[in-house]
Amino acid sequence: MPSRCGLRKKGMGFQRTLILVFVVVFFVGSGVLPAAQTAEQHQKLVETCRWLSKQDLAYAQSWQPPGHPYVITMDCSNTIRYIVWKVFGFDIPRTASDQYLYFKKKGKVREVPTESNGKVDAEKLLAEMRSGDLLFWEWTYNVPRDPPISHVMIYLGRKKDGHAMVAGSSQRMDGERGGGVDVYAFDPNAPCGNAKNFFNFVTHRGRLVAFARPAARTGWAERGGLE
Repeated sequence: MPSRCGLRKKGMGFQRTLILVFVVVFFVGSGVLPAAQTAEQHQKLVETCRWLSKQDLAYAQSWQPPGHPYVITMDCSNTIRYIVWKVFGFDIPRTASDQYLYFKKKGKVREVPTESNGKVDAEKLLAEMRSGDLLFWEWTYNVPRDPPISHVMIYLGRKKDGHAMVAGSSQRMDGERGGGVDVYAFDPNAPCGNAKNFFNFVTHRGRLVAFARPAARTGWAERGGLE
């Protein structure tokens, strides 16, 4: 006769399976692969981003995660650095431009598809992406970097209603909680800031330019991003 403890463990395993199925179904729509690499990673990604959103952190707020050895400034790149570490288990560089270069050197960056008018081909992009992909914008402000990558967020997938979602830290105020470190609706062609000169004239318009797959094998982009 099985012990109550054994029955409880079986019940807990069944509950975890139900939670996993719910998370995957809720965040993934037709045409989008279900996980960063595995369903477990997708679940951990969504749970981590939801938990971060509940911490009520403003953009660039100083914060020390539970059990973490030091305080983190939760701007866009540090927030993504923390999420990648929690979900995929490895460290990445500090700034958005260095993160872009880090994955570029590993052959894990692809340019976003564009239409003839220069706008991002949103339908094609979403069909190519998986949850866990990093999204890179350039010239969202006047940044003295080469390349001028100035903003990064992480893709969560689509909700059951088809809406694409991202997470990260932003000065936008339209997140699910309100803004800062939060979960946001994803529109690849939405206004995203500009670089301006001393006279406040726009010199470069901010735009989404690339996405990276942290957990892909080296050379993923060169192989057509089919993995």
